[in-house]
Amino acid sequence: MSALVLTAPPSAATADTAPGPGEPVTITADDLPTWQTDGVVWTIAMLGDTVYVGGNFDHIRPPGTNPGDPQEQPRRNLAAFNAATGLPLAWAPTVEGTPFTDTTHQFDCDDLGNNRWNCDAVWELRPSPDGTRLYAGGDFTKVDGQRRGKIAAFDLPSGGLNGFAHEFNSRVKALAVTATTVYAGGFFIKVDDIRRERLAAFAVSGGALTGWAPTADRGVHAMIISPDGGRVVIGGDFDHLNGNLPHGLGAVRADTGASVPWATGVDRVSDSRRSWVTDLVKDNEAIYASANGQSTFDGRLAVNPGDGTLRWIDNCLGATQAITVMDGLLYSGSHAHDCSSQPDGFPELVPGIPYQRLLAEPTHPDPARFDTPPLLHWFPNTNGGPTAYNQGPRALDNNGKYLWAGGDFTNVNGEKQQGLARFASLSVAKDVNPPEPVRKPAVAKPDGTTGQLRVTWVQTWDRDNKKLKYEVIRDGTTVVHTVEAESRFWDLKSLTYTDTGLVAGSSHTYSVRAIDPFDNRVRSPSSDPVQAG
Repeated sequence: MSALVLTAPPSAATADTAPGPGEPVTITADDLPTWQTDGVVWTIAMLGDTVYVGGNFDHIRPPGTNPGDPQEQPRRNLAAFNAATGLPLAWAPTVEGTPFTDTTHQFDCDDLGNNRWNCDAVWELRPSPDGTRLYAGGDFTKVDGQRRGKIAAFDLPSGGLNGFAHEFNSRVKALAVTATTVYAGGFFIKVDDIRRERLAAFAVSGGALTGWAPTADRGVHAMIISPDGGRVVIGGDFDHLNGNLPHGLGAVRADTGASVPWATGVDRVSDSRRSWVTDLVKDNEAIYASANGQSTFDGRLAVNPGDGTLRWIDNCLGATQAITVMDGLLYSGSHAHDCSSQPDGFPELVPGIPYQRLLAEPTHPDPARFDTPPLLHWFPNTNGGPTAYNQGPRALDNNGKYLWAGGDFTNVNGEKQQGLARFASLSVAKDVNPPEPVRKPAVAKPDGTTGQLRVTWVQTWDRDNKKLKYEVIRDGTTVVHTVEAESRFWDLKSLTYTDTGLVAGSSHTYSVRAIDPFDNRVRSPSSDPVQAG
């Protein structure tokens, strides 16, 4: 895929938690109380109501607290939580490692700053289809003091480390698991001292390395099994898969590793101007990929799993790192700053408006209306965090009721929260957060009038509701005007109301109340008093 940009007719998609007829309903943008980590979460795997997380961290702590809080608990790069409560579970393996090394770089584990994640990180967690095992891949070399050369497995539900053990010479970044086979991808070129060029597979029964040995000439970042089980879809930064183009995205047979026809890749102009696939998810009809890019594509796309032909692509700019499918919507984590190529997308954000790091769009947009999926009205947000890449969300997963996000962020929706965030569907949680604050209105007497005052205010916006009701309140108690209007964080308009029939010479103040469809309310400060003339 080279400079592939699809256009779409302008059309409003007002989906939110209370959308118009025929529009999808998103989960709420309210972040629920959730325990935190003291480092980066790179991977999340949800199995029923249990959430497994992996990354680079040493402790977990309650929501709203700072590192070092007395309630903090040790967790070395792996932890588990209750999906419905955000509370920690007892599972606490200790993961240790050595510096990550690829063919050109080595990173120092003694540097606990920006390179901390290149040491003992857990990069991938994948449960078996029957839920009896959890596989982990990363940079680690020991788990609970036992040698595990960048891959390990735990029995479930006990969480105990089992005997699955192999030696990779470099990072395991991606895993995919079937009833019979564990597939691994990453930066390695040897497994158990046997040549395997960034792709390998193991038998579930007995754990032996199999003969499955396709090749990738650069790093593999993501893997997923096609809906029919016949293919392994592979994403990353490679130029060739089994010697074949396209760059960054392809597929091989799940049984033999042989190449299969594949149509769609991601951009590669040069080493300094290219895209790479960061995550892969699926439903019964399509494979979805996210991408990071250097002056190239870094949004999301959907392909047909049988041959890789393109279904749709969005060209929202801002390094997408993670995606998950929930109730027909594709949720993504990125640092989006220009989504003007999408219907209902925002233009390049100006200084003072933070990057939008969590987004939602339909997986199957109506082809009669859209070539590119519309951006839906779902705008929870995180900051970029303290790491060098200033990304924010790095991992997403859901169990159909709760969506969890992990990353290197330190706040969510403007409140302190590190590493983990939790959101929910309306089936299990209420929409309780009010719109953003309303600024103090301006009040003036229209020239040449008596007994009138004009009230002007700037719209506010809500993270998961596009349409808000505004009430104009005179003198603190009397609602004199009500109006509904749609708003988005990048497009806030001025609204006015002229209050008439006032006593000449009387003085009044006004405030404005914004109300979302769930009766969550926020009220502006009162205006300065003004005489009606």
